[in-house]
Amino acid sequence: MQTKAKRKTYNILMVAVIVLIIASGVMVTGHLKGWFGGSSGGGAGGDAVLVCAKTTGVVQVERSGVGYTLKDGTVMQDGDIVATKNASEAVLTWQDANTLALNEKGECTITSCSDEGISLQLTEGELFADMREAEVPVSIALCDDQATVTGGVFSVSEQSGAGTVCVYEGAADIQTAAGESLSVAAGEQILLTENEKGEQVADITKMEASSLSPYTIEKLLAVEGGGLCFTAEDLQKVVADREAQKAEADKALEQASIRIADGETADGDAADGSGQTADGQSGTAASGSTSGSSSSGSGSSGGSAGQQTKTCTITISCASILDNMGNLAAGKDRYVPSSGIILGTTAVEFREGETAYDVTRRACDAMGIQMEAAYVPLYGSYYVEGINNLYEFDCGGMSGWLYFVNGWSPNYGCSEYVLKDGDSIVWEYTCSDD
Repeated sequence: MQTKAKRKTYNILMVAVIVLIIASGVMVTGHLKGWFGGSSGGGAGGDAVLVCAKTTGVVQVERSGVGYTLKDGTVMQDGDIVATKNASEAVLTWQDANTLALNEKGECTITSCSDEGISLQLTEGELFADMREAEVPVSIALCDDQATVTGGVFSVSEQSGAGTVCVYEGAADIQTAAGESLSVAAGEQILLTENEKGEQVADITKMEASSLSPYTIEKLLAVEGGGLCFTAEDLQKVVADREAQKAEADKALEQASIRIADGETADGDAADGSGQTADGQSGTAASGSTSGSSSSGSGSSGGSAGQQTKTCTITISCASILDNMGNLAAGKDRYVPSSGIILGTTAVEFREGETAYDVTRRACDAMGIQMEAAYVPLYGSYYVEGINNLYEFDCGGMSGWLYFVNGWSPNYGCSEYVLKDGDSIVWEYTCSDD
């Protein structure tokens, strides 16, 4: 009888322990996923301050040192780190009427969030905000600087140590690491960088619709109610122009002109890279670099066993110099083709993860075009100084090379732009009088 009573007591204790373990697991999970509200931006039941409204692709959140996939409807908490992967996006809503959207390959920490305001740290990528219904400030830290916006529509980006704040409606107050207080009005952008001496540099300029990223244009076109510094017609024209340019480039994708060579190094440099032709014109492809055809993503090897290759196009032009020959440095005219085209639109193979710089180097090596670039540790990127013996400042104090991808000029280095299948790269030499 005594043994039976002990067994019953033991079973009760075991059940209690199991229940306690389950309850503890629910409490821990509930805390991490914001089921119980509290001090982390609101709770369940409709009073949440910042909520994940929508995710596309793979989006991760790290909370209290634990990482998991961010789900729609998750109540965000102070200290959350949101990271978007390739081709993904996270859209957060604040008090239902305002949105913060983190583009692909971005990382953002929610420092604090309450009814009194939001504080974020943008580590990488691009954040688009429509906060027109907000009456409290949004504070975003980037590059050791602080941007504060109350209401309005704006975007913030952090790439390779350079921060940019663009204002489309309203105004942004910027507090720089150097102690400056600056104001950016609608239609303006501020670029925050450091020079080689480590000194803070802040440059406010007027925005052009053509300078906007495809993601920003998509977001601006979705903003309702008007009042932005760009009209829908301005933005749609940019989209149409880029699509037309892309359509022209796509014609060259029918056949891969420059293929990945056997033994080519991981960064895209050929083991036996060639120099430029004597007359400065683009030469013929290096031996073995052009043969057959390759549809994009077809898996043709060309050099990397088992690694699928993709295809993009590249064009190199110095046509702007033709209208500024009077400013051209002595002796440089021999490197300017009569057409202004150094390399006509050419298809080039690339591997997953390669950049605009890798493909530019590969194309120049294969076609016998001189190219010189320098790695800039400050920005963690390569800077193209010269192509076809035409360098920055050769045709005026503001002259040099710019690159465009699908009609857009990224505000970061070409070795930071990771290519997508079918991308169109265009290098243009710009002159000070342009």
